[in-house]
Amino acid sequence: MTSAMLTGAARKAVEPATPARVALVEFFGIGGTADYTDCLARALAGRGIEVAVVTSSLFEPLLPDPPYEIVRPFVYTSAQPKPRKAMQLARALDPARDFLERFRPDVVHAQGTVLPVIERFLYRGLATATVCTVHDARAHERRPWLGSFSGFYGGFDRLICHSESTKQKVLVALPGARIDVVPHGVYSPLATALPDGAAAREQLQLPPRSRVALFFGFIRRYKGLDLFLDSLQVARAEGHDLIGLVAGRPLYDVGQRMERARRDGVPVAWHLRFIPKEDIATFFAAADVVALPYVDTSDSGAFELAAAFRKPVVVTNAGGLAEAFARYGYGALVPERSAPAVAHALMGPYPPAPPPRGDNSWAAVAARTEATYKEALAVRG
Repeated sequence: MTSAMLTGAARKAVEPATPARVALVEFFGIGGTADYTDCLARALAGRGIEVAVVTSSLFEPLLPDPPYEIVRPFVYTSAQPKPRKAMQLARALDPARDFLERFRPDVVHAQGTVLPVIERFLYRGLATATVCTVHDARAHERRPWLGSFSGFYGGFDRLICHSESTKQKVLVALPGARIDVVPHGVYSPLATALPDGAAAREQLQLPPRSRVALFFGFIRRYKGLDLFLDSLQVARAEGHDLIGLVAGRPLYDVGQRMERARRDGVPVAWHLRFIPKEDIATFFAAADVVALPYVDTSDSGAFELAAAFRKPVVVTNAGGLAEAFARYGYGALVPERSAPAVAHALMGPYPPAPPPRGDNSWAAVAARTEATYKEALAVRG
């Protein structure tokens, strides 16, 4: 054998294996993480990987005829009480594991966790390489019965975080974790053509000439609804014609906030329901700016949805939002999490939007994710 042949053989021996089959696991089945799973599955399939999504009965692909297999072992409804959902999730683990044994993926890739105290049993003892995307470095609300997020993440061969900020949070709890940073993909598949802004405002019963700030998505405490309402009140006190448009399903009781806003004369249009994908464009068309005044977070899919619609975004510097804003660059980053600072940022004006960079297109995200798979396979040998 010649030296050139030996060199070629050695190079092949050290080249990481390319996965042929990947199973993505996302049990919630609805909302941003489910949409992320669909977008990633399509992009991985576009790279020639056979993909299966293991999910819940609520999961629906963003577009018809997805190029991947869907299995829905977790059957539940949003209206069920939490203990019932937990019981249904526990029952889903055996059929989910049975599917994984039949599908025989090279990599099992968890999309975060809904209930780590239960879900960890799905991945325990798997013979295949395992990867987990850390959509939340820790639980957003104090709920010890969920189980340990860091303990859950510690069981994987490799982790993916969407920002250096989130990576550092995880490393505090898991100093030896193998972590790759892959930016959150921009939600271009959700960004249908914007309808006429005037028509959208008429449909949502908004004044045609007022400035509208959109607060969009599942409403949770860490997303800063109180700071948003206070900012609207500051803007009103300073004589600005700024209206808040709050659209999304609350995951806690916001009744007192609504009553306070009504009592104080804060102009807010409330649409407190889950916004289906066919209605999303109407809310963004009606808005002049998107508000993400988070008081705490890891990263934000809502940011990437606003970026997909090419809307200016006002964000605080919580978690990885500053990194996301540096990539997008349209709107304002507010270092000071105060109502006056957010109010002034919401009023603009902003520099022109720079052209999209493309480093968080789904093609780019899939390529970097596949590189993580190869590293995880190398760990397994």
